[in-house]
Amino acid sequence: MGLSTTGANAATDQTQRADNCVVNVDSGSKQCFGTFREAIAATTDGKITNAPLSAKHIDQKLTDRLSAASHTTGAQAVQLGVVFRDSNYGGSAQVFEASSGCQSGNGRDFQIDLSGSWNNAVSSLTTLSCWLELWDAPGTAGFHQEYQQSTSYVGDAMNDRASSIAFL
Repeated sequence: MGLSTTGANAATDQTQRADNCVVNVDSGSKQCFGTFREAIAATTDGKITNAPLSAKHIDQKLTDRLSAASHTTGAQAVQLGVVFRDSNYGGSAQVFEASSGCQSGNGRDFQIDLSGSWNNAVSSLTTLSCWLELWDAPGTAGFHQEYQQSTSYVGDAMNDRASSIAFL
């Protein structure tokens, strides 16, 4: 199904589609969606189709469902965590997935650089099957901060400074 918008509407559609992305840390591939609900449906292979339209409304119930969906037989991906552009889980969201989860706190399982508009843009995060460690330089270098639980504000030291993420 092709888009039939042109001009300013097409630019708006592209901006909205870039708001909710799923990043596979194994391959580095990224797929973006118009709503957070669509992103969650994609990362869970359709197992969760009633997530909120906006990532701002993520709650513990959805977090628990995402963790449970990762551990079901036949799961194609495990959701590692979510980062948000704004504090209090607001703004754009990126869901990170991989073929397996983390051994929480038992060393670094995955790492990925934040690219494009996500470089220096993270303000809050949700942990799922991993703890998240934000780094202020690419390649998990420089200053870093570890988060073992969902955090509505990453703190002044890391706000809008993360250039890479390690999943522990």
